[in-house]
Amino acid sequence: MRPGGYVAQGMDSESDPDRTAPPTPGRMLLRGLTKRCPICGRGHLFDGWFTMKERCPGCDYKFEREEGFFLGAYTINLAIAEGLLLILAIVPLIVLLDANPDVSLVPIVVIGLVAAVVAPLAFYPFSRTIWSAIDLVLRPPERTEPADRHNRPAPPEPARQGAPPGVRVHK
Repeated sequence: MRPGGYVAQGMDSESDPDRTAPPTPGRMLLRGLTKRCPICGRGHLFDGWFTMKERCPGCDYKFEREEGFFLGAYTINLAIAEGLLLILAIVPLIVLLDANPDVSLVPIVVIGLVAAVVAPLAFYPFSRTIWSAIDLVLRPPERTEPADRHNRPAPPEPARQGAPPGVRVHK
């Protein structure tokens, strides 16, 4: 991570004075709700409505920490869509049918269909940043995240004099 990241549990802040204290869980979730990086608070995390950048432009945090990471975001998106469908279609349908069993169902069905299609599309980027925040609250980053290993140089291989380059010598 570049400066601006935070010290996770087990990290030594004195060895890296550029790092700051971690944001509170509430602040991280609030940042997720506003499509900002949960760690540094920087925005502009998306290249388009559906394309999230691989890393935060502010702190270089890699959002997809492991394969399948955003499955939680899809679950959040589904829960929000189903909740809106319940509020906008199912509850009004029950209330209207209770008041007048002969009422037309067409407007309620249309509202329900629109909510079922539009809500997941509209909420998609928010669900990704909210999930990133939830994951960071539950599982703070460590100094050597597997997702960040490509930024670190590989350790030198021990070599014996006269051995060809790249050949590892076992002792």
